[in-house]
Amino acid sequence: MSEPTHSFQLQNISIGYQDTALIENISISLQTPCLVGLIGNNGCGKTTLLKTISGLQKELAGTICFKDTEVSKLNNKERSKIITFGFAFNGGTFPISVFELVSMGRYPYLNNMATLQVTDTQLILEAINTVGIAHLKDKLITTISDGERQKAYIAKALAQQTPVLLLDEPTAFLDYTSKKNFFKTIKENTVKENKVTIISSHDVDFLTRNADYLIMIQDDKKVTFDTTENVVKTNYFNTHFNY
Repeated sequence: MSEPTHSFQLQNISIGYQDTALIENISISLQTPCLVGLIGNNGCGKTTLLKTISGLQKELAGTICFKDTEVSKLNNKERSKIITFGFAFNGGTFPISVFELVSMGRYPYLNNMATLQVTDTQLILEAINTVGIAHLKDKLITTISDGERQKAYIAKALAQQTPVLLLDEPTAFLDYTSKKNFFKTIKENTVKENKVTIISSHDVDFLTRNADYLIMIQDDKKVTFDTTENVVKTNYFNTHFNY
């Protein structure tokens, strides 16, 4: 028996900084499961949009809803059980093991003693296996390659087990084969776990092959949201992304 679909909506969202709007009145309605690509040139607001959805940055206007819950009104712990934000590894890190890093994805669910339960450990190991780094689980993340470390951060996001998954440049540092495997894996995970997954990436060719929908932010801040098939036919897409 298939899982019921759930709605995830951005309703007239405006994003920006200190009451200065970067993009205004974004309205998007999604149903699980779906994989969504977020594309646009550098500085257009992709990361700001993801940060706003995740709660790391306050929306200037509008509401964010999952099912019947207004996510934008939840506290950080409650929100982190609905939305995960995974971002690209930026070079700074502590000498902890891959397992310990991925285990951080379970923190929203732990008791006051921050004790991992058997189910938490299982989910951590599953996430590590999913991204193909089981052989590295006991290695310090400071001793592995940038690409391997990026996979560990992706595993951390998967371990959080939320119905909405946001990933910002997750394929940074990955080679071609790893990128191809990542998109295949994340698409399978989206369907299996009945998620809404939104991926911001400059790997537009991989996004267009795998995403059900595209959110395209233009240089003039106009936002286009439609099926991938329709977005790739637009003049803006063909001018800026069709190489």
